[in-house]
Amino acid sequence: MSSPDAIGDIWRTYQVTVNCLEVTLDDLRLGRIDSLQGTGFMDIPIDAVRRNIQASRETVDDHTILAMWAVFEQEMIAVLEIEAHKMLGTAPSAFNQALLNKIEAGIERWRSDEMIDLFKPLFPVELIAYTKQIKRYRDWVAHRNIKKPSPKKVTPELAYDILAEALKQMKQS
Repeated sequence: MSSPDAIGDIWRTYQVTVNCLEVTLDDLRLGRIDSLQGTGFMDIPIDAVRRNIQASRETVDDHTILAMWAVFEQEMIAVLEIEAHKMLGTAPSAFNQALLNKIEAGIERWRSDEMIDLFKPLFPVELIAYTKQIKRYRDWVAHRNIKKPSPKKVTPELAYDILAEALKQMKQS
């Protein structure tokens, strides 16, 4: 498993990054460019800097969701492996051991949607739906298939809230 609060670490880093971008934009708007001396911002027109900062914000949003999903997926796999080990402990047999070995060997190739579905008996329907919505958006961000329409946009705030709650509930099960 990753650090105890890896998604929280990503979230806090995102918040600091967004704050830095906002402070920079405020400094530009107020004409306080002395704080920007020695940066690449001084070599390009102010309007281009504003556009670059806005584009960076969108990229930071998307990359934050990618990072949170990567942590979520690894944590989900770890929880499923722990649950598989519990089954072996309650009814040890050669078959259960073979099943556990098969699960551990292939779980990283399982579809995320199918793993999420395993939690349907434990999670509220809305939590499952939002988690899958984040997965669809993550896939779109990662692959940008222009032949497919973009799914509903997911904010880093929503991704953090949903994925942190899903992990909390998984670990309590």
